[in-house]
Amino acid sequence: MKKSLESFIELAIAYLIIFFILREWLIPVMQLTNTGVSHLFLIFIGLALVLCLFKVRPLLSGLVKLGYITWFVIFVYSENPFFSGHTIPFLVNEVTLNMVNIFSGNFGQVSDAFRTVLFLALIWMLIYLIHHWITVHHNIFYFFVLTVFFIATLDTFSEYNGKPAIIKVVVLGLIMTGVLFLKRLRLQVDAPSDLVRKWKIILPMLISVALVSMVAFFLPKAGPTWADPVPFIKGVTGQGGVGDGQKTVGYSDDDSRLGGPYKGDNTLIFTATSRDRHYWRIDTKDTYTSKGWVLSGEYIGEAVFENDTPIFTSLPVGPTQNERQIQMEMAVPMPFLIQTYGMLSVSAEEPTLYVQDGQTEKIVTKQPSGELVTMSNGSNKLLSSYTISYSEPNYSLQQLQTSEPAMLETLDSSYNRFLQLPDTLPQRVQDLAIDITRNKTSIYEKIKAIEGYFSKGDFSYDKTAAAYPSENQDYVDQFLFDTKVGYCDNFSTSMVVMLRTIGIPARWVKGFAPGNAGGVSDGYRKYTITNDNAHSWVEAYVPGTGWIEFEPTIGFSGNVNINYDLQRDVPQQEQELQPEEKTEQQQKKDQPTKKTTTQSAFSFDSVWTWIKTLKYVWLALIVLLIIIGVTLFVQRKTWIPKMHVRAYRKKEADWTSFDSSYQALTKQLVRIGLRRKDGETLRVFAERVDAALETEEMRKLTAIYEQHIYSENTQNVDYVKLRESWEYLINRTIS
Repeated sequence: MKKSLESFIELAIAYLIIFFILREWLIPVMQLTNTGVSHLFLIFIGLALVLCLFKVRPLLSGLVKLGYITWFVIFVYSENPFFSGHTIPFLVNEVTLNMVNIFSGNFGQVSDAFRTVLFLALIWMLIYLIHHWITVHHNIFYFFVLTVFFIATLDTFSEYNGKPAIIKVVVLGLIMTGVLFLKRLRLQVDAPSDLVRKWKIILPMLISVALVSMVAFFLPKAGPTWADPVPFIKGVTGQGGVGDGQKTVGYSDDDSRLGGPYKGDNTLIFTATSRDRHYWRIDTKDTYTSKGWVLSGEYIGEAVFENDTPIFTSLPVGPTQNERQIQMEMAVPMPFLIQTYGMLSVSAEEPTLYVQDGQTEKIVTKQPSGELVTMSNGSNKLLSSYTISYSEPNYSLQQLQTSEPAMLETLDSSYNRFLQLPDTLPQRVQDLAIDITRNKTSIYEKIKAIEGYFSKGDFSYDKTAAAYPSENQDYVDQFLFDTKVGYCDNFSTSMVVMLRTIGIPARWVKGFAPGNAGGVSDGYRKYTITNDNAHSWVEAYVPGTGWIEFEPTIGFSGNVNINYDLQRDVPQQEQELQPEEKTEQQQKKDQPTKKTTTQSAFSFDSVWTWIKTLKYVWLALIVLLIIIGVTLFVQRKTWIPKMHVRAYRKKEADWTSFDSSYQALTKQLVRIGLRRKDGETLRVFAERVDAALETEEMRKLTAIYEQHIYSENTQNVDYVKLRESWEYLINRTIS
């Protein structure tokens, strides 16, 4: 008992150290990917380690982890409580959409929820591997080295500062290595478990590690012997670029020179409290120069709005009955509005004028005055907070599918600036766009084909590896055919240019991605937006519908609400008939359709309502199932061996069935407290079992078992008599 307790304490200490090491894995991943709710990931790591520590059965452990993952996804990505009628439809919808994207090859279109599930599954497998290393091999050296290499690589090639993390990991790794070494040493020499003797070794080791770590931390450090290899590597590979060096990520008005690496910046820009996820729009650009984006200089006009007055843009909005609000809190006040799709009006605590540029649709905030306020005059006003009223548009897929290419010829001249292309654009860019959209009939299908092209090819997203185009090289052509590495500017600009080559009006949009999502409170979720969330995407014009946003950048998921309202084909004559003109036969034909509509109303919400009406019945059933489960667990020493006896009676008496039955017997012996000790031979263990159960059968079974393993001479074995001995022995464990 004492030895078992000491082993448990040793394992608990080892898992505690592993938790802190895995935390150092998690922190840079969260920072570099702008992922929130890191504490929930840490809880999952702790939960998995605790389940390993207490040696919970794999089935039960798996159910607990799956339950936590399900709760995690609902809590972070759904607006509704976990125990609600919307939970199952949400999960079914997530599984369906992501499976469709995976099987169709659109890996870049999988949702954030699915990526989170994959990341948690990866953590699950990693902890299982670590558990195997600790409990079986008593060695964590490879994991320790891999951790140091992982953090050092991120420290070298990214903006993450990994020096403190490396120090922590080295200290924890040395302690962990020492503890596991002592455990291996005790097992090898079969030393007695003496707590005082053990601490005589452990304490000097801990003190030595602590002293060496403190000395190393406080001693002065010399500079690096070698120069930073990253600029050299980028220079050799042609990724060093030209100009002023590496830029810092964030919103900027100057987009005339795109390309080159970006340096990350986690500076908080604003927070938004909203019921929905949004793309944060600022302005658009219309003229592509082969190196970047500028404005055409065409004067479109301006519009001035006040607080709580309708703001009109070129974008569709949803019905007013679906109006909702977003509370914006600006950590860095700006002289312009952060817009959202479906925006209806804006309200600030102080009187404010909102001046909209008709060309870029950028809305500047101005101080009211007695004179006429325009974009070029009047005092800019920096708002620290304001409220946006919006109603998200919902697009009909049926209507989008009716957008034929011939409709583009009827557009007026105001859309010409969204078809502009430089004369130097290589022909192969247009050829690629034509090839991608060759088999698509509607304008919307052509747009979606180009949007999805990037996730199907060899393109990769990387802020630090993007290249500048050379003097005679086109920015889009370089990305599409040469580098295929870049970030949002590369993907969005390429999509706009390809759409324009096939005659579809498109414009380049700048703003911020949705940001990091927090928890839900009263249906609202707080989104945190930093400089790292600065983003660009595409708006394309679909005749009959209007401007719609599209997201070509791999790793990002768009925010468009599509109503999949495609209907079956109905004969034209039947469509034209009025209800009073239909024959009796046609009216009978309509009845099954009405019945089907009624049946489709039988949703998960109605099921949940029915369940709530019988809550006491379900509660009683749950209590009954718990009682049954506890009873089965308590009585497992009795009913499990009986099941084994019945099962093996039906099997043929041979070595295969004997081997599996012997393994089942050893598990049953563990259940009744007869566990094989560390380093104990099978023969000694069999003698101890026979002494405890007052039999001689265990030695007989073990002798045959060892004979087969070591000599494989089993020609004269009577497996029928062995089965009888096994059955007698396992019945003794029950009694």
